[in-house]
Amino acid sequence: MGKPVNTQFWESQPTFGADGKTIYYTSNRPGGKGKCDIWMTTMLEDGVFSTPVNVGEPINTSGDELSPYLHPNGTVLYFASTGHPGMGGQDLFYSLQNSDGSWNQPVNMGYPINTSADESNIVVNAKGTRGYVSSNKKGGLGKMDIYWFEMPEKMRPQPVTYLKGRIFNAKDSSVLCAKFKVIDLESGQEKVMSSSDPETGEFLVCIPSNGSYALHAQHPDYLFYSANFTLDSSYQLKPYHKDIYMNPIETGRSVVLNNVFFDTDRSTLKKESEVELEKLCELMKSNPKIRVEIAGHTDNQGSKEHNLTLSRNRAKAVYDYLVAHGIKADRMRYKGYGFDQPVASNDTPEGRALNRRTEFKIVGK
Repeated sequence: MGKPVNTQFWESQPTFGADGKTIYYTSNRPGGKGKCDIWMTTMLEDGVFSTPVNVGEPINTSGDELSPYLHPNGTVLYFASTGHPGMGGQDLFYSLQNSDGSWNQPVNMGYPINTSADESNIVVNAKGTRGYVSSNKKGGLGKMDIYWFEMPEKMRPQPVTYLKGRIFNAKDSSVLCAKFKVIDLESGQEKVMSSSDPETGEFLVCIPSNGSYALHAQHPDYLFYSANFTLDSSYQLKPYHKDIYMNPIETGRSVVLNNVFFDTDRSTLKKESEVELEKLCELMKSNPKIRVEIAGHTDNQGSKEHNLTLSRNRAKAVYDYLVAHGIKADRMRYKGYGFDQPVASNDTPEGRALNRRTEFKIVGK
């Protein structure tokens, strides 16, 4: 991996986060709390890794912290330690991450997982129901043997599931290699950063179940793609499938801003919309010659006049955001269409939800 991750000291035992960019590992480099500490590095946008940082207290101690394992849900860190109070030489611990990125006081996993021998190298399955560890306790076949155990209910991490699909060119259905991100709508945290396969357009990533997410895909020659979806516990048994079709940057092409949100019957942008609008700003700045229309649409609940006003005000709210963030006003126009251009039936709640939308359309280059 080269610098700055590797040094003339010992770097080993990496665990790669399911977000596709985070690595925790063990090193005895200077600057730690003890002999061997757990460090963290993150892959940046250009594919290189950041300068590693010591995870610090309360994870690291004056003893050895070894064999980190980040569960695929991204919020539970397992590791072995000789510095925290334990039952033997090396014991296994876990710590839960807070929303601000800090870690809680580690918890000893206790007997019979830990013994008076050395336990290390824990791995926990995606469901959080089973763990695998190395131990040199008596009764094994060699020095360090692998054991499995059923995870106690109180220690089970939030289970994860899988998002899979393919990315296509919407114009001719050819496959695309595009970058994409999955963002937790409630916390705003980025859960996954990855790319589709250049040969097949396929992707397969791990994300926590029981959550609501925004999905963003980007390619330099295409309008960005956005969607949102919610996963309940039923998706623990099967992957959530989502194919992505991206529109080329051509006059007449449009994209629905699926992650621009308003309260019912209101035109004030909700905070959750900022991630989407930032992507829109990036697109406009990366393509300085395009001119666009921002269009607001509603369902058919209420009068025609009211819905025309509401849709226009929502389109203007997006327009105002872009102007406030450096996009020239003469490159844009906004318009409200009310319920004149439905994309689904207004006879069902699902159809009405699809009709309540904000669109972004290229009208000139």
